[in-house]
Amino acid sequence: MEGQDAPPELTFEERFAAARAYAMRSLARRESAESELLMRLRKQGYDEAVSQAVLDYCRDHHWVSDERYGAMAVRAGAAKGHGPTRIRFDLRRKGLSDTELDLAFAQPELDWFELALTLLERRTDGSALKEFKPRMKWLKFLLGRGFSQDQARYAIATLQERA
Repeated sequence: MEGQDAPPELTFEERFAAARAYAMRSLARRESAESELLMRLRKQGYDEAVSQAVLDYCRDHHWVSDERYGAMAVRAGAAKGHGPTRIRFDLRRKGLSDTELDLAFAQPELDWFELALTLLERRTDGSALKEFKPRMKWLKFLLGRGFSQDQARYAIATLQERA
């Protein structure tokens, strides 16, 4: 293969266009946090300058927004039966700041106490909560799902009263 020229080096604009097309396809499949999109671009082999330029472009065109992603992720997590502690931890891992997290959780329609109660009602009836051991089992379950001690105790006490 001697004598063949190496492929010409792509210009910044060409690399940017290819990376932007990849980002558009990626964001069309699902909403992403800015840090996730940046990581995917780097994983595809785009250098730091191109990746950052594409992220800025996507942000300027409102294709990616940590605020929107955070609000969506909080609603989705609540629908799956996850508590605020777990959701906050997951979003912090995705690179959302404390300010963005506070905005994401500022959704008045989400009552975490009632969500914990609803989850517990789906899993058990109140009759099992008369005994100490089952109560602790369900308390541990709710804590493991990311609900606070107060939210879990409220759910157990309310379901126990109803039984």
